[in-house]
Amino acid sequence: MAGRHQAQYTRYASSNPPYPNTNSMNNSNGGSNNSLGVPYTTNNSQQGHGGYSTQSVSSYNTTTPTMTSPYSTTSSPGHHSPNMQRYNTHSSQLRKYTLVPPSRLPPLSKTMSNLGHPGIYPQKPTQIEDIMTESNVRNGFIDRPLVSNEHTCAYDMVFGKLQEDQRVLDDLGSFAVDVMKRKRNAARITGAPSFKPPIRSTLIESKKEQWMNELASGTQPLRKLARNVPHGFKGEKLLETLAAKQVPFLRATWYIKVVGLSEMHQRNANNNPSSLPHAIQWTNVVVNHLRRQLSELSPSQPSGSGNTGSGRGYKAHPSTPSNYHDNASKPWATPENRERFEQKWSYSTKLTKWQYCEGLLDQRTFLRWTLDSLKHCNSFESMWLLLTFIVQDYVDEYRRNRTLMKLLIETLIKAYGALLQQLGQLSSEGLLGIYRDIQKYIERLLQSLFLSTPDIFVIPKLYHQYRHLFDTIFGDDSRKDAALVLPDVAHVMQKYWAMVKGRNEVFCGTLEENQLRLDGNCKHIVQSESRQQETDQVRQQVNEDHIIRTLDSIGRNIDSGTGLLIDENGWMDLRGQTAPSATNSIFNGINKDMSTMQQRVNIMCRWATSDSRHGDWRPYLVGSILLQWREQNPERKTVLQDMLIHFLDTQMESEEEAAAADDMMTDTANELKPAVVLLFDTLIRLHLFSYQKYILRLIARGDLEPRRRHEPSTVRCLNYLASFPLLTPAPPYLVNQRRVAIYGPRNGQMNNGIEDEVLAQLKRFAKRALAISGLQENDDLNSLFGPEATSLTQPDADDSLETMESTFTNTFDQDIIQLIRGATRYTILNFTSEWLVPELKRFVVKSVPIGEDNWRVMTSPGSCLLNIRQYVTIIKILEYAKDYLSIIEVALWVLEKTNERALYSFTVDTFRRHANIWKLVNNGKRVAEAIWAKHQSLQSRGTRERCLMMYMIQLVQEGYRITDDMRTQLQQDLHYKPKVRQYSNRNDTPLATELKQLIQNPSASAVHNTIDSICSRSQQNTSQGLYSMFITVFETLQQYGQERQINILATSEEFQQEHKEELYEFRQRICFMVDFLKGVADQSTLTGQLDDTVIQWLSQHCSPTSATVLDDLHESHTWLPLFLALLVTRRLICIDMILKHFVLPWFEVISREAQQRCESQWTETTAETRPLRLLCKNLIDLVEMLVVQDHCCSEQQLRQAAGVYHPWVLRADEIFQLQVQRQPQLATNLDKLDYMFGLVRNSIIIVSNLPYSSLLIQDLLKLRTDLLQLEWFRRACTRDVNSIYHHFATQHHNAGGEGEIRKKMLSIVDELIGGNINIGQDNCQDSMVPTDLLEPDFGQRLQAVFANLSQWNEEQCRVQLNLLLDNIMINQHSGTTTTSSSSTGVQPGTQDTTTDAMVIDTSPAPTATAATVSVTENGESMNKELDLFVKFFFDAVLASASDTETQQQNTQRRFDFLINLIHGLREPILLALLNHGVRMLEGINNNNNNNHSSEETTSVNTTSFPYTILLTCSNDNGGLCEPISSAQYGQRCQAFYLIMQHLLAKDVWSNEKKIDLIQTLFRQVEQFKKAMNVYKVMESVHQVSFADASRALQLAKNVDVVVTLLKTEGLPESEPTTTPTSVMLQDIRISLLLRLRLMVPFVSLIWEHPKEHECDILEWIKVLVPLLGNPIVHGNGNQERMFEFVLDLISLLIDEVPKDLRKTNLLHLSAMQNELNCVPSMLHYRVKRILPFLTHNIYLSNTRLASSLVGVANATDPQLQQQHLESCMEQSKPWEWLEDYASEQPHDNDTPISFSLFHGRKTKKTENTYIRWYHFGFGDGLPSLTEEDDDSLAIHVGMVGHRPIKRRRKIKNEEEEINNSTTTNDNGVVYKVNDQHKSQQHQLIQQKHSQHHHNRNQQQQQRQSLKIAEQQQQRKQQDMEDGELP
Repeated sequence: MAGRHQAQYTRYASSNPPYPNTNSMNNSNGGSNNSLGVPYTTNNSQQGHGGYSTQSVSSYNTTTPTMTSPYSTTSSPGHHSPNMQRYNTHSSQLRKYTLVPPSRLPPLSKTMSNLGHPGIYPQKPTQIEDIMTESNVRNGFIDRPLVSNEHTCAYDMVFGKLQEDQRVLDDLGSFAVDVMKRKRNAARITGAPSFKPPIRSTLIESKKEQWMNELASGTQPLRKLARNVPHGFKGEKLLETLAAKQVPFLRATWYIKVVGLSEMHQRNANNNPSSLPHAIQWTNVVVNHLRRQLSELSPSQPSGSGNTGSGRGYKAHPSTPSNYHDNASKPWATPENRERFEQKWSYSTKLTKWQYCEGLLDQRTFLRWTLDSLKHCNSFESMWLLLTFIVQDYVDEYRRNRTLMKLLIETLIKAYGALLQQLGQLSSEGLLGIYRDIQKYIERLLQSLFLSTPDIFVIPKLYHQYRHLFDTIFGDDSRKDAALVLPDVAHVMQKYWAMVKGRNEVFCGTLEENQLRLDGNCKHIVQSESRQQETDQVRQQVNEDHIIRTLDSIGRNIDSGTGLLIDENGWMDLRGQTAPSATNSIFNGINKDMSTMQQRVNIMCRWATSDSRHGDWRPYLVGSILLQWREQNPERKTVLQDMLIHFLDTQMESEEEAAAADDMMTDTANELKPAVVLLFDTLIRLHLFSYQKYILRLIARGDLEPRRRHEPSTVRCLNYLASFPLLTPAPPYLVNQRRVAIYGPRNGQMNNGIEDEVLAQLKRFAKRALAISGLQENDDLNSLFGPEATSLTQPDADDSLETMESTFTNTFDQDIIQLIRGATRYTILNFTSEWLVPELKRFVVKSVPIGEDNWRVMTSPGSCLLNIRQYVTIIKILEYAKDYLSIIEVALWVLEKTNERALYSFTVDTFRRHANIWKLVNNGKRVAEAIWAKHQSLQSRGTRERCLMMYMIQLVQEGYRITDDMRTQLQQDLHYKPKVRQYSNRNDTPLATELKQLIQNPSASAVHNTIDSICSRSQQNTSQGLYSMFITVFETLQQYGQERQINILATSEEFQQEHKEELYEFRQRICFMVDFLKGVADQSTLTGQLDDTVIQWLSQHCSPTSATVLDDLHESHTWLPLFLALLVTRRLICIDMILKHFVLPWFEVISREAQQRCESQWTETTAETRPLRLLCKNLIDLVEMLVVQDHCCSEQQLRQAAGVYHPWVLRADEIFQLQVQRQPQLATNLDKLDYMFGLVRNSIIIVSNLPYSSLLIQDLLKLRTDLLQLEWFRRACTRDVNSIYHHFATQHHNAGGEGEIRKKMLSIVDELIGGNINIGQDNCQDSMVPTDLLEPDFGQRLQAVFANLSQWNEEQCRVQLNLLLDNIMINQHSGTTTTSSSSTGVQPGTQDTTTDAMVIDTSPAPTATAATVSVTENGESMNKELDLFVKFFFDAVLASASDTETQQQNTQRRFDFLINLIHGLREPILLALLNHGVRMLEGINNNNNNNHSSEETTSVNTTSFPYTILLTCSNDNGGLCEPISSAQYGQRCQAFYLIMQHLLAKDVWSNEKKIDLIQTLFRQVEQFKKAMNVYKVMESVHQVSFADASRALQLAKNVDVVVTLLKTEGLPESEPTTTPTSVMLQDIRISLLLRLRLMVPFVSLIWEHPKEHECDILEWIKVLVPLLGNPIVHGNGNQERMFEFVLDLISLLIDEVPKDLRKTNLLHLSAMQNELNCVPSMLHYRVKRILPFLTHNIYLSNTRLASSLVGVANATDPQLQQQHLESCMEQSKPWEWLEDYASEQPHDNDTPISFSLFHGRKTKKTENTYIRWYHFGFGDGLPSLTEEDDDSLAIHVGMVGHRPIKRRRKIKNEEEEINNSTTTNDNGVVYKVNDQHKSQQHQLIQQKHSQHHHNRNQQQQQRQSLKIAEQQQQRKQQDMEDGELP
């Protein structure tokens, strides 16, 4: 190692003093004048700004240290330095120069010295060219060749002999090999080592100081210093002394080696070996030395003085006030201390780096210390020094190992987060600048690490915790400062970060962000341009499901009745969705693509007209969105018209196809869809569709020509024309144009008469329904109320019995509904908009002069004359006609014009009932202003109506904005108490007396006076006063009824006229008393309600828990239900409160009694149960009134309908009030629907326990039927069927858990959500369910669910399937219960409600119980229906997509349906699905299916690998399906993976079951290690199956031969084999990837259970690491994405190996070096990082040297090579490499002589003929020596080496160069070429060019052969360089 030439290390290249310029580094680190680059300011105020003292410290030598690297090639300070004299100047005379060869160059032969030395040809005194003969003097020396012709060779003589005798060729080859062996043996180091380290001697202090000064000065050679190396310096004292003297690093390292060798020699001599190698001991010394210097920065603080101002325990800057007291102890307190610390720290770190490179430090120990020190830094100052002076120097070392990089990244990102937290707490600009510099440095360091090794940043746990910080550093935020970021680097970092994010999210992300890519073509990160194009393409595509979900989301809020709010620009739902936002969501900014917009409009129109959706508000919602979209661009008006016409054409085509498919091409086939007509009616009235333009379009298309009028499409167009309405008022020309277009010019009048007749009938019905009592009917259809109505001055009073009986009956309703259904929309709107509404607005008080006969009447001209009955009738007619816009107009007009106080509440109820319509058409402001205007009008007259004020408050709560003045006035009016007259004689009258007087003589004025009297008493305004008043009212009614014997009259079978009058009078008194309660409530309460009062009365007198119960409850036909119903109509109490506190508690009592009593006790003759039976009937009557009744029916109609006498009926206006309250109070949410389902469930329980002879069964069944037929109830259930199912179908009730009741409830829920699916055989033709295996019912219903599946009813079908599965689980439980009861002695008929409740309950059952429900001990299920479903489920999952787009959409929809279905399945079903999926992975199903065909298979065993790992689905016959392509198999695996992932996410397995799955996956993954050669063949040859590759390897064992055979000839023909499919490499790869991806969710479980008997993490690593070298994973570099996934999975496991297993794991990984040799070179460097850190040394880079030093044979195994290297390092070999220590032999010459003194020239080195023959062979096209030197010919690769291809030059240039050319001899002497020789060469050149074209073809063939030989020669040359024989 003596005399080694070394250059300066690149990072410390300057040979100047290390810190001459204190500002150079600081300018790049925040501008601070700190020579270390530490961005901290000084505390010495006497210095200038950042100034430092230039005075050197006395304890440090000012000698400049010289830094040279061990990797350099220039001179070192200790040998031949150009800037210093190595020896003293000699003054003696130079001696004569003698030619002496180099001392270290061995001769060619030790015995034959005359051969000389290789490469040296010295001049000899007797050589012939120096003899001065006459010829030589005259003509010059002419070298004569040894042979006569130099161009001949022995090739022809030797080649033939070699061909004839093979032994000669073998001997020649053996001779060459033997020569190379001898050469290699001669190059070995043999003999005992003669190295002896310098001996240290004891010197006095002065001599020591002198010796150290000479070592530091560099003037004395190291050989001289080695003679007397002093004692007294070792350990940290040695390092301190070297730092103090600033010894050059090379010389300091030399001294450290000498001291170390002396210490080791001394220990060996004393037989005191240390337990630790000397390298580790010295590493600890160096580490302690550096740690002590760092401790000076942050000395230990006393307890309790820690700084809590920064995150993670980091101390703040010393300039902060909290740290001011520590400044005195800091090393930079003074400039002198600062400079001393800087010099010492800089020198120590650089010397440490030098020692690390020399191999003196233990690399693992030192690197781990650097990271631990960085991690445990408690101040940012220490961190800055470690980062800039230590970490930065060893970044390349960290990159060699993943563990080190992981620790570094984790430390840096945590420090970065703490730094950001500290920055948020600082306010000083100076400190902010300093900390920002540290922040930028950490960012740049992390970015540099990320760009060089992005794989290391795949750390899921760290990424999940600090994702926001990583996004800040690598994301878009990192590119904000464009001046500091290069665009190319930023682009690469963006791509890398997108890739790393995706790889991290595979392990810690969501399912939506990380989907399995099983297409096989794992590409790199897509370019930003292509990704933008893909985004644009996706944006252009129509997402039908997205549009449907958007409309459904809004529709749920609208249909609930309370979910639509008022917005400034229109409407807004509860989720904040408005018309503009819905428009943007649906159209998504598409402006130019007409086809896409057309599709979106079609989807919206289909949604509005679909039978799967309910609600007449849908056309208004679609119209609102289309109106908003059209207003965004005026040009869309025409576009929208064309789109709607296109939708009509599409709708007609679909109707024709449906009719043709059903063979219904009759008159009924031309019937129009009412929903389509209603949609276009709305669009026409909203001015979104033009009727006239539609007619013109039909005319332009020729559809209205006479010859085409009978075509089906034209007939449908005419039907739509006839049905669509016109705008009101319609112009006459448009009416005539419509008539001619529809009926033709000749038949128009005749057909138009049909419409007139229907219109006349509608008018007659309306006149009859609105007839005024006391007036005669007339046939004048031009007037609604007749001519006599013009003289009316006030509304008609309908308070007689006759008026009530002649009210709008149920029969009348049915007649007008049937008539409206048969009329066209055009006729209906003519009736409502052009006749009914205008006639209504003319029914007002006329201007009648006041005379003697009418002066007492308060007339108000222009006021409305409608009474309550007439108003309700008009509203119902308009509702039947679905003319909702006219309803709003009528309500607004009546509210404005009427003076009838009772009508105010009805108009408000109309607004409540149809709030969705007027909100969707943006009439919210108009309605609110009308309510406020009416309130202002009444207030001006001293009247304040409570219902108007409360509705105004509701509008404000829904979003209507009012001014502050309006708000103040509204608050004052709410608390306003009217002044009542004081009745002095009545104040002392008891309340009961006044009420008795009122009930005796009831009237409106008497009620008003009584209210004033009661409200004048202060005690009546309290809650207790209201309660006592309510009891008094009820007792008064009860007493009056008893006096009049009302109960006896009501129960009498004799239905006489006098009884009717008495009952009606009592009913009127009940109404007056209820009105009295309402009046008192309006004046006493804020809301006008008595909920608490009525509930208190019910709980004390009508509840099952009451001490005393009213006797009226147990009487037949009691008036109590009527009383409660009237309380609800006046809004004194809500319906849900009545059901909750009165009806349901009594029903539950009756249910319990029915279950506890025997059936014989419930007969009609049993007196014991008579009170309960009567109570049940009264409850049924009450529920019918409150919830069911929709039409006003007389007693006679009720008797005829039900055969039961009903004395108490409701009027039409009362029913209208109840209808308004039902949906908001019973159907807005699930809690409200609980009451409805409680009624249904109790009715089922009661009926199931009653005898068949009981009359209650009929009443209860009728009640349940009526409840299930309620439209608003069914719509509420279909609004969110999933919530309905989970809330009601799966809820647990203690009262009834029997299986039959459970099944009935499931069937009821199924019926409510529209579960009447078609179970015909036609829908099951393509069924995947073999219906012959079980009863047809289940199989057909299962198939029917999937047959009816569409984008409109996915959620409904999912709930239906859940209900179907619940039924089979009930059957299964019933079977198991019967079996268990029989075995335990329990009677089979006994019902066990406890166990049944366990099945019904939604809470997770114990795993053992669930398992016993689903499977037996043998693993076979006891439920055939469950087995069928599981099989059907996975067959549907694995079904391959078809080719057509429609079928692909259906398949994808079915797959999404199955995924969503998983979330609602019960635990036993989930367990069955999981078990079946695991069996499919194990290949159990495949083996069973293939048993029947094993005899037919000849040579392929399909029960072995790889056929057992394939996912297959069975056909109807139990066999395997037909073979599929690799692409389809990839889709199948992807579907299976997603399904299994969702199943596993339900977490129904215990840890033991999960561990079993991990072990199963391990056994399967382990199979992929086999057949490595087969995979190589399959990867090398395209489209070869596993069977073919295996058979080819059986024929030829060599892989290369097999590949050549398959590519050229193919396999020979053999007997045909019967295999299920041809397994390709892509199929095997996808199967492996499937199993590895299924393992990802259980990685944390492997960490928690790593032991051998559990998950065995070490075995997983041993299996996965060799897979990296498997062609399945890397694909020869083509499967980089899969390779990265496996690499990340292995890294994740290695990172979390427990401490007690890490050493074993490292040993396993070290032994896997050979198994990774097959990894492609482009991926090999990425694999090395996950392996253990490999000790390395630059001097031992050649592994043969390490083996020679250890004394063992050379090894080709990488593991053995690493062991030899580490052994060499452990034996302290690097310590023995001492510079300038080995003595050199003295030179005979004082100095080398320069040949320039003799005008010598360096000639061009050329190869002789034989060497060129050895390189290039003996071909005819071999270029001659002249041709080789000529640039006009290209020299190609030869046998040994190659030369660069040279470009061709012109011939003219060559001829010019001949004149000045020289030729050389082999001995290097230069000769002048004469003219004759010049002419000969000129002739040779001409001949060469003449033969050039002749030899060109041969040269081209030779070049091709040389190219082929190039690769082989390179491999041989590489083997030779590695020490291997070719």
